[in-house]
Amino acid sequence: MFEAPLRHRARVEPGWDLDAWRSLARTGLCAGIAPEDIDWDGDAQATLLPAPDLVDAPETRPPPQVPTALFELAGAVLCHRDAQRHALLYRLAWRIAQGEKHLLARVTDPDVRRAQELAKAVGRDTHKMKAFVRFREVPGETDAFIAWFEPTHHIVDRVAPFFARRFAGMRWAILTPYRSVAWDGSALAFGPGATRDDAPPDDAREDLWRTYYAHIFNPARLNPRMMRQEMPQKYWKHLPETQLLPELIRTAGTRVREMQEREAQPPRRRIPGKP
Repeated sequence: MFEAPLRHRARVEPGWDLDAWRSLARTGLCAGIAPEDIDWDGDAQATLLPAPDLVDAPETRPPPQVPTALFELAGAVLCHRDAQRHALLYRLAWRIAQGEKHLLARVTDPDVRRAQELAKAVGRDTHKMKAFVRFREVPGETDAFIAWFEPTHHIVDRVAPFFARRFAGMRWAILTPYRSVAWDGSALAFGPGATRDDAPPDDAREDLWRTYYAHIFNPARLNPRMMRQEMPQKYWKHLPETQLLPELIRTAGTRVREMQEREAQPPRRRIPGKP
């Protein structure tokens, strides 16, 4: 009588952790368990019947050779919110281990193309977080700042080292709905998610920033479509300068005409002469 292969369940915790997924994937490959026989956490096709945990599967073969490029790709893909990402990455690892050594170079392959799409989405979200995080001073504390941000994907752990390098000399925290991170000047500490009310309201620096932004805004280069593409409106509610945009956009045409009609003036010397 034909006996169906034993199915296993696998849970990556936290879901964006590369080491956690890599450990489970290694166990599955060494145990010779095919992708269709693993129900990953969040898999829409996961069975409701009891199944042994993948971490307990006996390893019957040596670890396969998997290219570093797969783990580099996986580091980004795992941050995506797609519930099928764990299964997708394991399927790629399995196919490579089964002899498709140059699989990742086949950009027309459906699995490879899907993984690259997820990685690109995470890359875009990472870029937006670096650009649109705004720190606010904590009332009553010196050189302490908190920012609130709503990322699309699970990118806090991925982006935190960037902020640690850029703002190494101050104490700060970034709060998001699913994860928080704090920097004390020497080390990063991660914690649970928060709410917008946990971050301080506008501070005095934001009035200065709005004044500066209004002065450097160039109405002659206004392109609302490109502006919204680079600065999606979902981020506007947390950026102090966006409070000025409706008025700046409305008056851009008038300001451009005034600039064109204004009489040309010779440049002013800004570098002081020698005494």
